[in-house]
Amino acid sequence: MRRLFVLSCGFYLLIGITSVILGPLLPTLLKHYERNYSDGGTLLFLQFIGFLVGVLVSPMISARLGRKTMLLIALISIAAAAAVIGFLPAWAWVIAMTLCIGFGSGMIESSIGAFTIEFAEQGKAVAMTKLDVYFGVGALLIPIAASLYIRFDVWQFTFFSTSAITLVLMLLWMTMPAESSRLLRIQSAESPDVPAEKKRYHRKQIIVLTIFVVFFFVYMGLELGLMNFLPSILIETTSVNESLASLSVTMLWVAMVIGRLFVGKIAESIRYIPFLLWSTLGTLFFTIAMLVISNEIATYLLIFAIGIFMSGLFSITLVYANSLIPGMTERTTSILIAAGGIGGAVLQYGIGWGMTRWPAISAIWILAGFSFVLLLAIGLSHQWNVRSKSSDSSFTI
Repeated sequence: MRRLFVLSCGFYLLIGITSVILGPLLPTLLKHYERNYSDGGTLLFLQFIGFLVGVLVSPMISARLGRKTMLLIALISIAAAAAVIGFLPAWAWVIAMTLCIGFGSGMIESSIGAFTIEFAEQGKAVAMTKLDVYFGVGALLIPIAASLYIRFDVWQFTFFSTSAITLVLMLLWMTMPAESSRLLRIQSAESPDVPAEKKRYHRKQIIVLTIFVVFFFVYMGLELGLMNFLPSILIETTSVNESLASLSVTMLWVAMVIGRLFVGKIAESIRYIPFLLWSTLGTLFFTIAMLVISNEIATYLLIFAIGIFMSGLFSITLVYANSLIPGMTERTTSILIAAGGIGGAVLQYGIGWGMTRWPAISAIWILAGFSFVLLLAIGLSHQWNVRSKSSDSSFTI
């Protein structure tokens, strides 16, 4: 299990890279192809359409071919697509390969996330935040590389680097020890240590599931909106150059990685709800502060603060949601990650559309609105939990 978890961390490192890769390069990429921010929003939208498809088809592919083969397909999809984009083909090819990168990332995140929550040998919050640390490391390293590549005018090497990292991970995956491969074939229902999955959600569980669907839908719009549009926002609001603007994403992910080193233990010690309420409040406050502060150094400090408060929102909310709906781990995790994929696609498209028509500061208003929705969703889920303790529904669907 330990070796499999190490490889799982490698997978999360990769999807951290693929989730961020377009953001730091977006101004340069759009300039090269003579496109506008609306086209950039479309590109990001299609990446997460691919992500959604990957999430939805991964159970079917896993059942027919096995988890190991399914994840190998995901790695091949990402490696090949990133290499093709690196050669700067026609825009239609860039769109098609972006879909492939999203597809591979969706299969990886849904499969590894559900597997970890289900089979974690220690605290689930700690295990998930460890994975998220590696996601953050990937999201941190690629903007640094992109910034250097942009400075030396070889920015397309960012895609070649991603392809090379994927090929290394593919080699490690193909040569995985037999014992780890055996664990991949164990289905949750067959494991004596895991309760049998329920077949249906209770009526009241559907209510709380809907709340979390909204949360993940909006959260991914917020996180990926920051990752992919933050450089463009800073270029227009603070007049920094492209290379320095791309480092704003690095600042965000430095904070994310630092926060994720501690948030698992913090959340388990102070309980999930207080942790999530403070996290969403902090995110909202510092996002609003970006509306009134335009100083370059202060803006970067605000970005760092936002990263700290957002660092545990995804993983801890995922664990919290599964704790409120026990016995449905794989299904609930897939639904919530799929909701995040849809939100990332739709809301990023909206941000790109808005930045094309309105001043860049409008994007900050949109992101602040997303933060408020997250706070509201956590509050509603807490109220649901309090009320559900007094009465249980006997209806199922």
